[in-house]
Amino acid sequence: MINETHVGLVRMNESKTELYDSQYMLSKWERNLGDTLNIDGTNWLVGIIGDTKKDVISALNKIIKKHNSIINKKNYQQKKKENMVINQITNNIMKELNL
Repeated sequence: MINETHVGLVRMNESKTELYDSQYMLSKWERNLGDTLNIDGTNWLVGIIGDTKKDVISALNKIIKKHNSIINKKNYQQKKKENMVINQITNNIMKELNL
């Protein structure tokens, strides 16, 4: 008997620290978390297994939302540091011009 499985696939870097992409797939075979699938030459990992398509897509959306939040916080901190340096340089130039 073929047991269809609702899975969420994720594409990550080799160290599994960055999420590149995700997709839903209805697999005709039973899958386990961490299984690797090669689709059109791209390696995907089984990241989520759910009872329904809706459950899997909802979980994928939560993962993407959390990942984007982390990336946005990192970008904000980097931009904040860059702006502080630029402001400091500008302040120093203005002080020198006033002398």
